[in-house]
Amino acid sequence: MLVAALGVIGFAAYVKMAPGASHVPEPLRRPAIESPVGNLPSSPRRHSAGPDVKVDSHTDPDLKVPAVQGNDVKLAHSAGKVPDGVKPMVFLANATLESLKIEKAKALGVEIKDRNALVDFNPELEKGYGSTEEGQLIKALQMALGQFPDIDTFQIVIDGKTIDSLGQIDLSEPISVIRPDGTEAKPPSTKPDEDPASRAPN
Repeated sequence: MLVAALGVIGFAAYVKMAPGASHVPEPLRRPAIESPVGNLPSSPRRHSAGPDVKVDSHTDPDLKVPAVQGNDVKLAHSAGKVPDGVKPMVFLANATLESLKIEKAKALGVEIKDRNALVDFNPELEKGYGSTEEGQLIKALQMALGQFPDIDTFQIVIDGKTIDSLGQIDLSEPISVIRPDGTEAKPPSTKPDEDPASRAPN
């Protein structure tokens, strides 16, 4: 009996003195579950990425809507959640038109070919603009589409045809997008120092 009692006391002392005895051993802990957001299939229903997780343009990125501030166009407020079944590029293009108060004009679709986005609009986009208003529209679209890494340039399509101008600015060549950091992706056909807004006919 004495030996058994000493054995119990010794075992209790060992448990009490053993380092980390009050914690669950590491091998027995339930591993934390990490969501591999970057490897998820393209789905408009995936909206659970944390603030430090990068997502591609086909999930639900934190898109910013361009807006006129003073005499310039800048990325302003968040566009919010992309609705299910809507392409983020189309969603942001329409949010941009709304921000610029261009009524009745609507983006219908976007097709990307060789990093050039063909943005299809309804005919209401050709309503007629002053040079300042048209320049703001083009820059806003540059900044909106520049938030998608797979787009370097874009063209405006109406009734199935790319348009050469909305009245003032030459749009016959693909227009480079503007990244969120302010850098511009130059299309191969333009010179390095050329500003698309400066291509208005004399």
